[in-house]
Amino acid sequence: MTTLPAEPSGVLVLHKTLDILEKIKTSEAGYKLADLARKVSLPKATVYRILCTLEGRGYLDRAADGSYRLAKKLFNLQRTVPLEQTLHRVAQPVMERLVASCKETVNLGILDAGEVVVINTVESPQAVRMSSKIGNRRYLHSTAIGKVLLAGMPDKEVQRLLRLKGMPKLTDETLTSKAAVMAEIVKVRQQGWALDNQENEIEGRCIGVGITGPEGQAIAALSISGPVFRMDLARARALVPGLKAACAEISRAVNA
Repeated sequence: MTTLPAEPSGVLVLHKTLDILEKIKTSEAGYKLADLARKVSLPKATVYRILCTLEGRGYLDRAADGSYRLAKKLFNLQRTVPLEQTLHRVAQPVMERLVASCKETVNLGILDAGEVVVINTVESPQAVRMSSKIGNRRYLHSTAIGKVLLAGMPDKEVQRLLRLKGMPKLTDETLTSKAAVMAEIVKVRQQGWALDNQENEIEGRCIGVGITGPEGQAIAALSISGPVFRMDLARARALVPGLKAACAEISRAVNA
C-alpha cells in the first residue's frame, strides 16, 4: 500500500506563501515568476497571485527585469519601532551638532525602491546654502549618499539597482557609464566616504558616509552639502573625519 505524503497542518495558502518568501530570501538577485514557481513546485498562476499580494502590501519589491526581492518592510516586522523612526531620533542631535560645527546642510538618507530617500535634514544657518526636504528622492549614481549605500552592496546588486532606475545625466559632471560608476564605488569602498562633485546639482558639492546596522551593512548614510564657492575639494576632504565620527556615533546608538 502506497503512503501519500502528509499535507502540512494549518492554512495551506500560508504554507505556500512562506515557501515563496523563504525561497526568495536565498537569492540576492531575486527570482522571476517562472523560476520561482518551479523552485516551490507550484502553478505559475498561484505563485503570481501570492507575489502580487505581497508586492501590493509592500513586502516584496519587483525589479525592472521582473524579478522579486524581499522589501525592507518585511524586516521591519521584527522591530517594535521602525528603522526610520529610530534613525531619525538618534541622528537628530548628532546632525544638529554637525551643522553647528561645519555650518553646512546635513542630510540623512536611506535606500528605498532603488532610490535615495531623505528622511531627515538640518539646514545650514548661512544665507546661501544647499537645501533639501524630507521625502525628496534622488538617484543613487549621482549622490554621495547613494554612492555610499551602493558601496556596501555586492557588485551584482549594485548593477541591478543601477539598471532599475538608470543613470541619467543630471549635470555635465554626472557619471553615466556603468564602468565609471563601478570604478567610483570601488574608490568609495577603499576610502570609506563618497563625493558628489556637482554630479547631482550644479554648483553643489557633497560628501557622504555610511551608517551601519547590526550585521555591519550600510542601512543609511549621512551627508554634508554646500555650495562650491564655499566648499572646495580641500574643505570637503577636511570635513570627512567629523562626518565619519558622527556616523559612527549614530551607528552605535542604532545598534545598542
